Amino acid sequence: MRASIILPQIFLPQNSVKLGRFTTNVEHPHQDYIDPLSTNQPRILESLRGSYTGEHHVASYSSFASTLTSLVSIGFAKRAKAKIRVTTEHVKTYTLDNSERWFEEATHIPATRAWIERRIDKGHDIYMIVGFHTVTNAIISQESVGGSSAGGQINVPVSLSLAATGVVVPLRDTIDPSMAAHQQGLDGAQSQFVAPGEQVCALEYRKLCHNWLSSKHIDKSRLSKVCHWPSIDRARDEEEGEDDIIEVELADVQGLDGDWDREMVDGEVLYMRSFDES
Repeated sequence: MRASIILPQIFLPQNSVKLGRFTTNVEHPHQDYIDPLSTNQPRILESLRGSYTGEHHVASYSSFASTLTSLVSIGFAKRAKAKIRVTTEHVKTYTLDNSERWFEEATHIPATRAWIERRIDKGHDIYMIVGFHTVTNAIISQESVGGSSAGGQINVPVSLSLAATGVVVPLRDTIDPSMAAHQQGLDGAQSQFVAPGEQVCALEYRKLCHNWLSSKHIDKSRLSKVCHWPSIDRARDEEEGEDDIIEVELADVQGLDGDWDREMVDGEVLYMRSFDES
C-alpha cells in the first residue's frame, strides 16, 4: 500500500528533494541522503489532482487531494494554535516509474552500496523516495486569537512571520519562499500568506530491508533473486564465521517509529506527526 508522509516543516522547495533518493530521515529528506549517480535516470510520472481547499479537519469522504490539504491545514493549526485554511491552485503528484528496477540499478553503484552499508552499521533505517506531492501557489489563511492592527500589504520571509510555529525550516543554499501577508483588525486578526510557485508538502517512501549472510553458508539460488554484495568492510572476519554478504530489498512502509496520525483515503495512507495540543 502506498504511504506518504506530510512534512513537519509543511513546505520544501521542489529542488530540495529528488525521486530515487535514499535517506535516513523521512521528515527531513534533505539531510543524510544520497542521490545515486546513474547514466540511466529514472522515468517520472506526473498526475494533476485539481484545485482544493483544506480546512483544519478531515471528512471521511474526502478525496486524496482534499485530505492532503486538510492535513497540511491541521499541521499549521496545531503549530500556530489558530484557525487555518489552506487553498491551492492544484495538487500534483510525481511518481518514480518502476521503483524496483531503479532500486536494483542504484544498488549496483559502489558509492550507493558503501553509503547503505555505513548507515546499516550505524543502526539507521533507510528509505527511498518513490513519490512526492506538491501544492501550487498555496494560500494559508489564518485567524488568530488576537493581534495588533497592521493594515496594508507587507512582504516578509516566512522564517520571520512563522518562525515561532516551526512551519518552515530554512535549508542551506535555499532562500525561504517569500510570503505575502495581509493583516487587519485588533481581535481575531486575520492573516493570509501566499507561498508562490510549486512547493513539496508530502513524500512517498518505500523502506529498504536487509539481511546479513555468510558466504560459507549461503543458498546460491537465493542470491540470484535479490540484490546483494560482499561487505565493503574488510574488517569483517569471514574466517570466524562473521556474516560478510549483505542482501537488500524494498518493502512498503507498514509503520513509523514515534507518534503519528494515520489517515487512509483512495487506497493510500497519509502519515502526519502527532502534536501535543495542550
